[in-house]
Amino acid sequence: MPPIIRFGILLTLILGLPLLGILLAGHSFPANLTILPIPTEPGEASFSWLVCGILTVLILGTLTPLLWRFFQFSVTTSSHPVAFPWWGWIALLWVVSSWILAWNRFSWFQSWQPHTFPLLWFGYIVSMNAFTYHRARYCFLLDRPQLFCRLFFLSAGFWWCFEYLNQFVNNWHYVNLPETSHLHYVFHTSVAFSTVLPAVLSTYEWLGTIPHLTKPFENWHSLPWVTSHATGWMLFTLGSLGLGLIGIWPTILFPLLWLSPLSLLLGIRIIRKDRTFFHDLAKGYWQPVVLSTLAALLCGFWWELWNVYSLVHWEYTIPYVHAFKIFEMPILGYSGYLPFGLTCLAITVFVLGYQPNHRLKIPIQTGRDIAL
Repeated sequence: MPPIIRFGILLTLILGLPLLGILLAGHSFPANLTILPIPTEPGEASFSWLVCGILTVLILGTLTPLLWRFFQFSVTTSSHPVAFPWWGWIALLWVVSSWILAWNRFSWFQSWQPHTFPLLWFGYIVSMNAFTYHRARYCFLLDRPQLFCRLFFLSAGFWWCFEYLNQFVNNWHYVNLPETSHLHYVFHTSVAFSTVLPAVLSTYEWLGTIPHLTKPFENWHSLPWVTSHATGWMLFTLGSLGLGLIGIWPTILFPLLWLSPLSLLLGIRIIRKDRTFFHDLAKGYWQPVVLSTLAALLCGFWWELWNVYSLVHWEYTIPYVHAFKIFEMPILGYSGYLPFGLTCLAITVFVLGYQPNHRLKIPIQTGRDIAL
């Protein structure tokens, strides 16, 4: 099946299932519902110690085995990286300059002030490719330029899907948007959204050059059941139900915004017997899961940091956990970046056939290998 058809089917499900759920429940659609939304009104934020406590226990319970494995595994490396490329230094200078422009209000830069987001992230993406090349003598930008370019186009549509789903939960909105036409806004925001997948995947490939992160998760617990046909149908069903219910009980089910698209996508792939990172888990190869979640979390830190003092920025209104903010994001909200990283990897494999290229040229000696 051609990639465009696969993406079209997935897109139809993501766009249509929330509407179908609301229609079957007899509820009203969100006001001003549109395919390309511009959220400017805040939702309802609240805080509950009980909910925060339960979520904290669940998150820590999930992460503790991974952290234990990481700290109980020693790796000795003898690396011989190449010189940091000249274009990497230019990219780093670009990032620093863009950061200064984003957080200041220079009169001569006034017309461009609302558009500093893509300036920062284009520099970040090139910088991460330079760091990868420095460590492993390859990078996404130089070794797979066609795939790298297509990733920007996929990314724009990919993030518009999350903007669409946000209409049902209203967890974030934008402030200080310039007064312009809707078409003009869609163009500029699409350029900004086009950097999401390249940033996460470039970070993912850089992390893949660090043996201290990769070796502990090369040969760990195998989960053969995750690729079964029954698992595929379970994931597809849970993802479909989640998207169908997200508009009916948005205050309670808002986390499904990050979980349901991933579940739906993996379910479709497993039912079709297509390869996913679940097939790696079945063999005890945890690198794709660990590296993609960590890549999104690292990007999330920079997203939130650079956002906080920019002129045009986003703010959050999240039920039950809206407290203890780091920048604009409540601290528990950062857990959403973990499944988001998996979704970034899964959609890139699904549409573009991406496979990571961790051709490490770093001699590795493995120390203690303590299996949990």
